Amino acid sequence: MKAAILPFEHIRATDLPLVGGKGANLGELTHAGFPIPAGFCVTTAAFQQFITAYPKADALYTKLDTITKNDLTIAREIGQHVRETLLTVPMPPTIADAVRDAWRQIGTNKAYAVRSSATAEDLPDASFAGQQDTYLNVIGEATLLDAVRRCWVSLFTDRAILYRIQNSFSHQDVQLSVVVQQMVMSETSGILFTADPLTGHRHTAASDASYGLGEALVSGLLSPDNYRVDKRSLTIIERQIADKQIAIYPKETGGVRQVDLTAAQRTQTVLTDRQIIELAQLGSQVEEHYGTPQDIEWAMVGAQPFLLQARPITSLYPIDTLQSPDGSLHIFFSIGHQQMMTSVMSPLGISTMRCFVPMGREDGTIESSMARVSGGRMFVDLTQGLRHPLLRRVILATLSQFDALAPEMVRLAMQRPEFKRPHGLSFPFSSIRDVWRIMVRVQSALWREDLTGFVHQANDVLAEGIAAVQQRLDQASSGTAKVQTSIEILHSFFEVPLFWIPRLIAGVLADRLVKRIARKWVNHTTLEAYSLGLSGNVVTEMNMDVGDLADLARRSPQLSAMFAELGNDSTAWLAKAAEVEGSADFFAAWDNFLAAYGARGSAEIDIRTPRWYEEPLPLLQVIASYLKKEAGSHRQQHQKLVAARQAAVEELLTKAKRGVFGRLRARFLRRLIHVAHEGSILREHHKFYAIQAVRPIKETIKQVAVQFVKQGQLAQPDDVWFLSWPELLALARDNQYQVDTLVEKRRADMQRYAKLSPPAVLTSDGETPVVKYHVADAPPGALVGNPVSAGIVEGTVHVIRDPHSESLDPGEILVAAFTDPGWTPLFINAGGLIMEVGGAMTHGSVVAREYGIPAIVGVRDATSVLQTGQRIRVDGNRGVIEML
Repeated sequence: MKAAILPFEHIRATDLPLVGGKGANLGELTHAGFPIPAGFCVTTAAFQQFITAYPKADALYTKLDTITKNDLTIAREIGQHVRETLLTVPMPPTIADAVRDAWRQIGTNKAYAVRSSATAEDLPDASFAGQQDTYLNVIGEATLLDAVRRCWVSLFTDRAILYRIQNSFSHQDVQLSVVVQQMVMSETSGILFTADPLTGHRHTAASDASYGLGEALVSGLLSPDNYRVDKRSLTIIERQIADKQIAIYPKETGGVRQVDLTAAQRTQTVLTDRQIIELAQLGSQVEEHYGTPQDIEWAMVGAQPFLLQARPITSLYPIDTLQSPDGSLHIFFSIGHQQMMTSVMSPLGISTMRCFVPMGREDGTIESSMARVSGGRMFVDLTQGLRHPLLRRVILATLSQFDALAPEMVRLAMQRPEFKRPHGLSFPFSSIRDVWRIMVRVQSALWREDLTGFVHQANDVLAEGIAAVQQRLDQASSGTAKVQTSIEILHSFFEVPLFWIPRLIAGVLADRLVKRIARKWVNHTTLEAYSLGLSGNVVTEMNMDVGDLADLARRSPQLSAMFAELGNDSTAWLAKAAEVEGSADFFAAWDNFLAAYGARGSAEIDIRTPRWYEEPLPLLQVIASYLKKEAGSHRQQHQKLVAARQAAVEELLTKAKRGVFGRLRARFLRRLIHVAHEGSILREHHKFYAIQAVRPIKETIKQVAVQFVKQGQLAQPDDVWFLSWPELLALARDNQYQVDTLVEKRRADMQRYAKLSPPAVLTSDGETPVVKYHVADAPPGALVGNPVSAGIVEGTVHVIRDPHSESLDPGEILVAAFTDPGWTPLFINAGGLIMEVGGAMTHGSVVAREYGIPAIVGVRDATSVLQTGQRIRVDGNRGVIEML
């Protein structure tokens, strides 16, 4: 039988199931010799006896299982019922006796802190901090026993119930231990992070400190002093002294009291320099013991510090695979921010992207070493390029197109002395030659070629490339050949896009020249309008075709009505809809659409995510939303943009003709406009080709996965997405190769990584430089971001996290973490756009300008700060979002 009571001296980290996260950490720290006040744990075995003492406990858990994560009202009602019920259940006599015995051994004349310690608490991926109750300055036997029982019952507070649901923990699987620890009558107390929780910097310790007990600090009743220490040099690098108005102290009779601080205490430093440094040193020792950054609660009596708790810092983005190879500071940029897809990616999705990258495979490896992986996302190491004066300018200019704040983040990191080293780059003649050839073609496209209709040539080359991919895969007979051929296709990806990329570059350069030259003559609106409403861009054409599908559905009233009742089974719905009279034209166009665009979808850069040809429900939902608008409205909107573009071009040329050399200037500008229009519409072609090429590869690998299952190498076909291309090749070549354990680990890792938010810029020591947008006249409480599409609109927020399951009503403000081409059909109904990531030239920004809707990007935490149904004003001119 498991013990009901365990003193700290008998507890180790492995005892977590018996004493919970808090208890296990206190026992581990005690064993390691850290200054921990004496105490014991009332174990989960005791909690189980308490719960089973109530004969209808199973019924309580059944009620809890009916709560959904968004149902706060029901959570409150059921939580209150469970708590009130359990508070009537007496503590089992054997448990009460054991608590009394442990209490007497430490001292009946002492005061105690009684704290909850759940088995799903203080874990590396979920802290559960503050979910259950704590009782301070507990004095006397009866008060102690009552506090223990109330801690047990606090496992069912509203916040604890919802936190478990949101983090996918079963209510019945989470057990509660109670920590009973001698009170430290602290003069000062606080929290120490052994890595900076704001920037992630692993070499900076940050400590919050206040007078008295730490309850005032953790409860948010005051602003504490904050100290930051460089752990390497043990120097204080920042000191912020807060206006501390209150403190909490223990009462002599038990409980706590709040005290107003004197004017002198309010503004003086809580800790001396020596205490600040000693705390940082103590924190470093705890971190070294656990091997990971720690969040530590501490208290100080005189000069003696005590540790009250230590837990992993769960908010830090992992950098295990981003360590510096040479001891200097390295700077990484998130490829997900460049691709506008910051969600976690599957291992095969990441491996596919690494195969696309042509550099970093000189040693014959399958994946590029330049693309690094951490936390289920990809990062590229910019360090060597940033140290080169010419490449630095190119990199910073490029980053600004993806995230307006990224260059400033990079510059902040570059200021650190650990970064400054010679670049050490050398450029082989072959690389210089290849770049020269491309630039010659760019210059030819910019100044000499007639690019009229070039997009049609690009489309033909793209189609031929896809046909060649399919042919090569069809000719591969064995599983090994299919995997090997897929890898070869990924490696040769850029051979096809190189046909149009020089014209695309020329188009981008021409666009910048037009705006630089003409900004003195015309306003910002005209400069935006001159490139709107262009035909030939694959995303624009796709959206027009979606609108056409909706118009075809309108021809059959019965089919149109069915779109109001899509349900969740798209296969059944399509089968039923195909039998409707008058639906033949729609389904003929539907088949053509899926053949052309079916490989698209949300988060489409990950090979694992469903495409429209696999799960068309999101596409059907978009058509349903189109049906709420007038027939042909998408074409009418496009024609308005065309008219605006024609008017803008006419204004540009008219004003260019003025003055000396006007005719020559207008001729020069006309050439640039021609190249900008014909070249810039190719900006989505390379990604479109990649998505199209991956479609037959995905279907091939799905077939190979079925074969692996038959051979007993995979448990189920979907396991294939949790392997890399080198592992797939090894699996195909050796039918004894086993990956079951690897697949399960990666599946669990992917679920864990999905909760992380990747930073745009990250250093090898974990720092995420923090910079913000500033608008001097922004109203109080407004959100500020990067304005990328002009205009002002008021509307209702609709936060969309998954376009597979959600749609947008006309006029709603689309709020998303990011958007990619799989999202763009939603734009037809959007009144405005707000995104957490992005820059002026990223996908959502460009589409927003084409659709003429105000857009702001780079709004941190927009999907959590803004709520669906909230009314806001989006000012796309200044980058300000006001709450109405």
